[in-house]
This record gives sequence, structure tokens and C-alpha cells, in this order.
Amino acid sequence: MREDDAAIDATVPRPARRTSRDERRLVVMLAVAGGVLAALGGARPTDVALVDVVYVGMAGAGLVFAGGRSRRTSWLLTAVGALWLAPDLAGRVVAIGATAVGIHAARTGRRRVLGATVGAMVAFVLGDLGDGPFHGSTTLFAAAAATPMVVSGLLRAPADRRRSLGLGLSTTAGLAATATLVFGVAVLWAMGDVGPGVDAAERGFRAGSDGDEQAAAAAFDEATGHFDDARGKISGFWTLPARLVPVVGQHVRAVQVAASEGVGLSATAADTARTVDLDTIRFVDGRIDLDAIDTLAPALDRAQRALERAHRRIGAARAPWLLNPVDERLAELEDELGGALPAAETAALGAREIPDMLGASGPVHWLMALTTPAEARGLGGLVGNWVLVEIDDGTVSVAASGRNEDVNGQLREVGAELRGPDQYLDRWGRFTPERFFQDVTLSPDLPMVAMVMADLFEQAAGTAVDGVIVVDPETMGAVLDLTGPVPTSHRRMTATSVVPFLLEEQYELEEVVRLVVLQELVDGTVDNLTSGTLPGPRQVAARLADVATQDRLGVWWSEESGQNLVEKLGLDARFPEPSGSDLIAVVHQNAGQNKMDVHLRRSLTYELELTDGRALATATVELTNTLTDLDRPAAVIGSNDQDYPPGTNVAYVSLHTALNLDAARLDGESVAVERVGAFGG
Repeated sequence: MREDDAAIDATVPRPARRTSRDERRLVVMLAVAGGVLAALGGARPTDVALVDVVYVGMAGAGLVFAGGRSRRTSWLLTAVGALWLAPDLAGRVVAIGATAVGIHAARTGRRRVLGATVGAMVAFVLGDLGDGPFHGSTTLFAAAAATPMVVSGLLRAPADRRRSLGLGLSTTAGLAATATLVFGVAVLWAMGDVGPGVDAAERGFRAGSDGDEQAAAAAFDEATGHFDDARGKISGFWTLPARLVPVVGQHVRAVQVAASEGVGLSATAADTARTVDLDTIRFVDGRIDLDAIDTLAPALDRAQRALERAHRRIGAARAPWLLNPVDERLAELEDELGGALPAAETAALGAREIPDMLGASGPVHWLMALTTPAEARGLGGLVGNWVLVEIDDGTVSVAASGRNEDVNGQLREVGAELRGPDQYLDRWGRFTPERFFQDVTLSPDLPMVAMVMADLFEQAAGTAVDGVIVVDPETMGAVLDLTGPVPTSHRRMTATSVVPFLLEEQYELEEVVRLVVLQELVDGTVDNLTSGTLPGPRQVAARLADVATQDRLGVWWSEESGQNLVEKLGLDARFPEPSGSDLIAVVHQNAGQNKMDVHLRRSLTYELELTDGRALATATVELTNTLTDLDRPAAVIGSNDQDYPPGTNVAYVSLHTALNLDAARLDGESVAVERVGAFGG
């Protein structure tokens, strides 16, 4: 060859490096891997699982192919963006790896497989960016991070491929817009039924609360029809394409779920209104028809399941891609359903458990104890009179009744042993309630007291106690308001007069007369209950609500399932648990054995400061007895042979706190106090 030829040959550029078949195969494998890694992030653009996997996987694979064609600077930009956005350690490690590959390529030269590798690694990171600061932010961030690589890859792609891709994207966008428009029209079409449906449902709830089940059922039937029409309009085949459109699909699902649950709930409400007639559950002549309760159980169970299903599905329909107004409305609906669930659960549980508590499976015994806060005990007051009630298949009868002295004598005769929860025995066992039944209410926790009370009564009387009911004078007043007045040899006791009589006036009577009148009052009240007719459950619940809220009425049942119902009804009178890490409560016990606590006023001032993780709490307790007239019977102001001057108030005062006690002062002077753990403290 001649020199000039050689020189000419040297100036001819070498042909571009062709991608080998093995390298193309490796890029395809990386695209598959990138698609899988992106899909594993769990992004839900439509909330249709299979469709979302395909969409996200295609996006991940597309990023790999774009990386294989794009420039090396775009690799670094996208990798650094992914590193900045990575929400966890794994994502940051992978993003650092992608950045390292980009740096390596910048130094050693561009290879298609290296760009594809960066794309696969970035697809893993951008596939799951967690929650962003606002709706759709993570999608925007991911798109922004991927833009350098995608744009560079498109610009370097052959013209025919760019045209094909552009045509495909524009066609897809047009179809998505059309599907979205059709769905929007369907929603507007359905709104004509949603409004009347909501109005009808509200009428149903109002009628139900007024006790008009027939009107409630008719209103709920009307609501069901409206919601069903609305569901048909937004769930027809014409809305299926919109279900596949990213972001729009999640809104389609949310609206369809809400409409579907509207149909289910209104239909269930109509069925419940027709089936559940609380007025059929009446206490007549000492008996309650347990069959009437049994008929309610299936409908109440269905109502509970319908609410649970709606609550679960509405919660699942909420998605991070929903617009805030839609998500907020779903959140409100979810909260409303969640708020209604406890009542539905309690009603269904009550229909299952109440029959057994009323003797459906055999005779049961309820011990009712009448306490008086005139002589305070931890639970409220000491036990005066009691009644043992037997209930067999809904029929109520009195098995025995008497005074605390009657039980005391039997306890001493049999040599009763104090048994019960360790906390009760450790804290209050020293006061020997196994000899003084009236003091069994020393603990402020009814379940604890009831266990001990039931056991002591069984030792004394030989009769097993299945349940305990503790009432005070205010509760007696509420009961007489339901059953009617009770005549006694002293006076006619009414809902208004019985409270002052039990708290103070009884002690103005001679002891023998007082005990007779008390027994007449108790027996007469029970007789009214067992021979008369009580109002329906709504009226009874409404009248007893206040005393139950104030823990003046407490109930305990020996079986766990029944006690669970008692707790759901708020009748358990359990000592409260700390809210968070703090609690403050004052409990006082009358140690003077007088009846002056009617006039005792308590105040509690509590200040809490948190500094450097430490709590500094100051509780100031003031006890003031307002009784100034000492011209009262010895039973009121005396001390039962304890030699205190008349009118002396003596009390055991307990301060319950979840914090450690530092100091106590009485009238400004430091005093020694006993520290005892109770209720887990």
C-alpha cells in the first residue's frame, strides 16, 4: 500500500460500535428485573392489583430501556435524584450503587448495559417513595427524577420508534380522557339519586330513634332503592375503562364502594327496623319473654356484620392517590361507621348474652346490695340492705332479703374466710370484711368488690351468686320513677322523697322502726318490679343513664362473656386506668362510723409540670364537712362507741396516682403516709 493511501485510510472514521446480541439480551433481562423491582414497591395507580403490577412494571422496564440509550450525564442526574428521594436505608444503598455505576461509566466509557443497570436500580428506588408531603407528591418526585434519563433516551432513539411511541401515548391519553369523561357524566347522573337516598336514610334514623320502626323500615327501603339506582349508574360497563385509568381508577373504586355500602347498610337497616321491635321486650308481672330477645339476635348480628364490612371496605377504599376532598369525605364516613360499631356490637352481644343472665339455661341468682354514701366507702357507701333474686327462664322471684347484720352473723357462725383478688386482700383485708359484710365495698373497684361479695354471701347463705348489682339512694329514686311509689308504715316513698329519706331522714326514726321501714321499702320495690309492668328498654335506659354514668349503679356477672357485655354497657363501675402515664383520684372511707358524709364536700386541685422527662405533680385535697347543726341523732354524729366527740369526722383518705408520691401535708405540716400498690400500680 502507498503512503498517501495509508494517510487517506487513517482519516476515515470507524463505524459506530454495534450492540452485540448478548448485550441486547442482557438489557432485556435488566428491563424485566427493573419492572419486577418497580412493581415490588407496591404503587397503586388504579388500585386494581394486576393492572397496577402491569403499569408499574412497564414503567420500570421503560426506564431500563431509556437508560440503555440515554447519555451518561442523565444517568448521574437520575441516580442522584433517586438518592435524594430514597425513603429508607435499602433505597439509599441502591441509589448509591446506581450513582457509582454512573461515575464508573463517566470514567471508562459509555456502554448500553451500564445505563440499563442504572435504570433497573433507579426503578427499584422510585417504585416506593413512601408518603409525600401532599397528594400525588411522590409520583411527581419520581417523574422528575426519571425525566433526565427518559428524555435523553427518547432523543437518542430512532425516529420511527419515537413516532410509534408518540402515537401510542397520544392514543392512550385520548382513551383515558374519554373514559374519565364518561365516568364523570355517570357520577353526575347518579347524584340525582344519592341526595334523596341520604334524605331518606336520615328520616329512617329519626323514626328509629323515636321508636317508630314501621316508618323507619319504610324510609330505609326508600333509601335502599335510591342508593341501588345510584350504584347501577356508576357501576355499569361504561365505567369499566375509567377503572383502568391511573388515579381516576382509585376514585372510581372509592365512589363505587361508597355506593355499594350505602345499599347494603340501608337494606340492613330496613331489615333491622322491621325485625327489632324493642317494645316487645317488656317486664310484665315479674317475667320477661326471653323468646322475644332471641328473635332479635339474628337481625342484630346482621347489622353488626354489615357495619363491620362497610367500615372495613370504606377504609380500604382510601388510597394515597385520592384527591383530598374525596379522601376527607371517606375518612368522615369511616369515622362515622367506626363510631356506630360499638353500639351495634353491644346490641348483638346483648341479644346473645342477656338470656343466660336471665335464667335461659337454668336458675341464676343476683345479689342486689343497697349502699348509702352517708357512711362513705371506697365504692360509694357501706352496704345496708340486700336482696337475693332468683331468675329462672325470665321469671323473677325473691329468694331472700335482709340487713348486713344478718350476713354478719352467718359469716361469724361459719368462720368465713376472706377470698378474692390479691390486691383486695393485701389492701383491705386488714378491715376484716369477712366479719363485717357492710365493709365489703372498701375497694373503689366494683368487679373486685363483687367477687368478694359473692364469695362471702355464698359462704354465709350457702347459695352461689351469679351476678351482683350495687345501687345507691339516687338509683333507688330512678327505680321508683319507673315502677311507681312504695307505701311504707312511715310514709309513701316516691322517686323524689326516697333519696332524702335514705340519706338522712331514716336516722331520725327509732332504730326498730327504721329497720322495718327500710325492709318495707326494699320489699315493696322488689314487689313492684315482680308484679308490675316496666316501660320499654328505651325508657328504662334513658332513666338509668345518669346514675349509671355516675357509677351509682354497678353490675357484675361471673361469666366473662356476660361481664364483657356489662363493660360495653358502661355498668361495670371499674376503677379507671391511667390515661397515658398519669392518673389522679381521691377515695375516702368513713372511719368514724357515723352518717355525716352526706355533708362532706371534697375538692381536688392538681398541677402537673413536665421538665426534662420528669413529672412534678402537686395534688391538693380539701375535705370540708358543712354540717353545723349538732342537734342530730347519735347515728348521724356519733362514733359508735369509739369515744370521738359528737360531730367528729374521721376518714381514711387515699390518693391514687400513677406517679411516685414524694410528700404529703396536712394543714401545711408534713405527715407520714402509707404507700401501697393497687390496680397494677
